[in-house]
Amino acid sequence: MLMFSRKIFRLRVLNYKICGKRNKYIVLLPEIPSDTAENNPLLRNNVVPPFSELTTEKCINAIGKLVIEYESGIHYMDQKLYDSEIERNIQNIILPLDKLSGSLDFGWGAFKILYTVRRNDSIADAYIKLHPRIIKAKREKYLSTSIYQAFKELKEKEKQFTEPVQRIINKHLLESRLSGMDLSDNSYKHFQSVMQKLDKHRKNYKAKLLESSSKFSQNLEFNDVRNFPRELLKLLAFDPTNISKGPWALTLNPHIYRYFLKHCDDRMLRWNAYYAYNIRASQTSGPELNNSIEIEEIRHQRSELAQVLGFKNFAELSMKTKMAGKVENVLEMITTLHVKSKQATLKEIEELQVFANRNGFQHNLEMWDIPYWQRVHKEDLFSIDDDVVRQYFPLPSVLEGLFNFCHNLFEITIKENPEKVDTWHEDVKFYKIYDSSDKEMASFFIDPYSRSGEKIPGSWIDVGRNRSDVIGSDPLAYLIFNFPPPSFGKPSLLSFDDLKILMKKFGHLLQHSLTTVPYNEVAGLTNLEWDVVNVCPFVMNSFLKHYKTFSSLSKHVDSGKQISPELHDQLIKRDLYMSGLRLTEELYLSALDLEMYTSKDFWRNISKRVWSEYMPFTYEKDSAQPCSFSEIFSDQYPAAYFSNLWAEMIAADVFNAFEEAGLDNEKDLQKISHRFRDTFLSLGGGCHPSEVFRKFRGRDPSTDALVASLGLVTKTHN
Repeated sequence: MLMFSRKIFRLRVLNYKICGKRNKYIVLLPEIPSDTAENNPLLRNNVVPPFSELTTEKCINAIGKLVIEYESGIHYMDQKLYDSEIERNIQNIILPLDKLSGSLDFGWGAFKILYTVRRNDSIADAYIKLHPRIIKAKREKYLSTSIYQAFKELKEKEKQFTEPVQRIINKHLLESRLSGMDLSDNSYKHFQSVMQKLDKHRKNYKAKLLESSSKFSQNLEFNDVRNFPRELLKLLAFDPTNISKGPWALTLNPHIYRYFLKHCDDRMLRWNAYYAYNIRASQTSGPELNNSIEIEEIRHQRSELAQVLGFKNFAELSMKTKMAGKVENVLEMITTLHVKSKQATLKEIEELQVFANRNGFQHNLEMWDIPYWQRVHKEDLFSIDDDVVRQYFPLPSVLEGLFNFCHNLFEITIKENPEKVDTWHEDVKFYKIYDSSDKEMASFFIDPYSRSGEKIPGSWIDVGRNRSDVIGSDPLAYLIFNFPPPSFGKPSLLSFDDLKILMKKFGHLLQHSLTTVPYNEVAGLTNLEWDVVNVCPFVMNSFLKHYKTFSSLSKHVDSGKQISPELHDQLIKRDLYMSGLRLTEELYLSALDLEMYTSKDFWRNISKRVWSEYMPFTYEKDSAQPCSFSEIFSDQYPAAYFSNLWAEMIAADVFNAFEEAGLDNEKDLQKISHRFRDTFLSLGGGCHPSEVFRKFRGRDPSTDALVASLGLVTKTHN
């Protein structure tokens, strides 16, 4: 095994479900590492990890010990509940599980952050080997017959418990049910067989898509790339140190492909790239790389999985972990948004067609033309120099303004820790969050700058530690960005897109940090339904539309002046440019996803039908977009692609409450801000999101605010 030098094993008798029956069997467990809390900081879950002390060996030993202790704890509970008549209550069931998960999550969170920000071969190798072990360990509590039965008994008296406890009970029962714990022997065998087949076909789909994508490469001439920006030339050049001389080649890397379509002025080259991208892993790739069979197998196995678990179809199963609750609710949202936005979308396309024709384009716009002409049209409408915009947003000033904004809205204070904290890089800073009585509530790291070769690209938040009154822990988080580093004596300067990223991640941070839920299992971001995970980020991002908030984040790097209302107005209008078509594409993909998991028709027939219902462009006869729709076939969003759109709808409705109060009306704004903090930021996974929304808004959600926020209709207040 990876984590132990001595392979000494102990015998333990465990009681676990095997094909539905209660069985006792012997498991060999490795000797627990000798590391202790005194010599390994990852075993002290009530401290901030001293990252300079965390060698790969210490991380491996700590995770190994925590995993064994976690599994041993689950096995002990299983045995105890099976062999004795101990009372089924919070103290005997929920609190021990919360303690076990809190310790494991802390250690794994610290190791995971090192894997993403301080990568080397040893850390990467250890992480890749340990990751499936962690996933397996965390599933074990849902596979214990004794623990499952105990939660069923708690369910019978759930009305006497608090809402967070009820959420823990319902979460455990659902996860166990979806793991096959209610099945008979034969049904459980079938369930396991289906899961194995599904895993095989998902891997096949992913591998075929990867190989098919890698086979395409189109050489480009100087005339093809002469007007490309330097960033795109770097991506296309064979030699990135000599980008002006070539040679250059286009690949089907999604980022490069989209960037290329925006800047390529040759229509045939655009069509060729679009065609190649949308026939990946289809019959044109040859039988060995055709994902058609994999799509049908994945759909079939997921249908089988749903039916053996007692659901009509896989989409119905998926709704058990969503706020939406029912497929009909999602379809109603999709249909309503489509009806409300259709005319605005058609008008957008008509205006773009007129502009393109006026500039020498002699064809009807098709999908491969849109990105290029959108960019040209947008540049014509909005004369914004993004380098000028950056000058107004030096990162230190932005953070100062953001912290003040949070203080004014939510009565919290964010301060950089006065004493130096041991971090993984000298650029990393550590902050603490205090409430209005100056009591420490939470803490977080910010790693702001890109580091090529060492840090994974992108921006994200990782949970270092949840709030848990059981083990006495406060929230800890890691905020990771890839902003441009300081250069030429100036601080990091943020673009408008960088600002949006920062606001969204801060939405996650606030929901994690300001939780009042006392259990690790459902505190903050934990146990959130998939379709509400991004609600708070979208709400925070919406405040950028308000000039007073936006300007409070700005301070020109040289003059110290705030950004002008006129430039702010231009930035917001540019951000909303052709939002109707963007919405339409998301509606199409969301509807396509649900149709794949509710209909029994062949995938190509579904694709044609849904395209004709939503998309205002010609359906290409060879198009095989589902063959590369990895999000719903090989990744984590089958019958769930709509989740981000649902979150955007909820967030727009929530932000509309702030607008109704008046964003410049300090008194009423405070009332709404407190209500937002007491609901969305406080309750997290400890309360069903439908109830959280009703507590905040006093009603069920509406699509009206989203349509208005995208500029597709005139806004009307409720």
